[in-house]
Amino acid sequence: MNPGTLSPSESAEQPVTTLSGVITKSPSRIKNTAGRPMVKATILAESKKRSAYPLTVVGFDIMALELMAHLRGERLTVAGRMEWNGGYSLIADRIVSMS
Repeated sequence: MNPGTLSPSESAEQPVTTLSGVITKSPSRIKNTAGRPMVKATILAESKKRSAYPLTVVGFDIMALELMAHLRGERLTVAGRMEWNGGYSLIADRIVSMS
């Protein structure tokens, strides 16, 4: 196995990240390259270490439905794992809180 590839058990152990921010681009339904439906939205993620930055939040299955229930301008806190797809995105595992 190449050192740059992860086995399924290793990828399942990726750290969970929790970020919060305001939705700047409303959630929209799209299909990924495999044809699997998903929802993506953009939040203005906040961090103590750097200024706010746009971050794509992606949801599949039930998380996609939950993400679609939110509107632009709402504050959202999301837990999930970070992935690189031409830019960082957060794959949502759960929505922690909203206001």
